[in-house]
Amino acid sequence: MRMRVFSLVLIAASVALVGCGGDPPTADLNAAKQALDAAGAAGAERFASSDYSAAQSAYSQAESTVNSESEKLFKNFEQAASQIADAKSKADRAKSAAGSEKNRQKGSADGVIAAAEAAISAARSSLDGAPAGKGTEADIEQLRADLSGADADLSAARSAVGSENFSDAETKAKNADQKAGQVANGVQMATQKYNDMVEKMRPWYDRI
Repeated sequence: MRMRVFSLVLIAASVALVGCGGDPPTADLNAAKQALDAAGAAGAERFASSDYSAAQSAYSQAESTVNSESEKLFKNFEQAASQIADAKSKADRAKSAAGSEKNRQKGSADGVIAAAEAAISAARSSLDGAPAGKGTEADIEQLRADLSGADADLSAARSAVGSENFSDAETKAKNADQKAGQVANGVQMATQKYNDMVEKMRPWYDRI
């Protein structure tokens, strides 16, 4: 009888010890995973890669600790709770950093696009006013083709911004700006060519 009572006491003590660590912090771990997923959805892998990598590592460590402790007879989730909090904090930081960097890159790309738009507009105005007389038709036609190329690059830059490929957007916009500048210079050269031709064709007596 005494042995049976002693066994029951041991069983009760074991149950108490098993439960002393509490239940696994599943809800907190899920919250950390949701924060990590939110950071990924915000583009942290692209725009805040180091912060995102740190958050991923912290979450993996927390998850591993929870799983390891859950398999033990005497559970203690104190360390896991600290790791989960760290993982969530780092995930939130990665999301915030991604948002800031994305805005910075977009602002930079938008600025380059705006400059290209202005350059193309100015080049188009110059081209529309360029003399299209005999001897300059081919030049003007080529300049219009070049300006169409600048328009295409500008359209591609805008599409790249929409896809959040800001680096590509800047490259395309800079190409558009460069082509617009070449058109503007070409208009000046065509105008000078036309003026020289007109001057050459003037009667000698008009030059006196």
